[in-house]
Amino acid sequence: MERFIGKVVQLIYIDRKREVSIRDVRVISVKAGRLKAYCFQAQAIRIFNLDGIIDVEIARKKEGA
Repeated sequence: MERFIGKVVQLIYIDRKREVSIRDVRVISVKAGRLKAYCFQAQAIRIFNLDGIIDVEIARKKEGA
């Protein structure tokens, strides 16, 4: 996950309530089993448990952006 620091990625994530979400985030740091990132959907910094990340890939640029 460290290779994604500073990059915008798309996460498929299962939270503590077992709800699945797809998030575009900018990765800030990775440590102690957690990923700290700016979440574009929430417009805030969020912490994601690495165990809850199902998939991660570099986010595709939106057309016209």
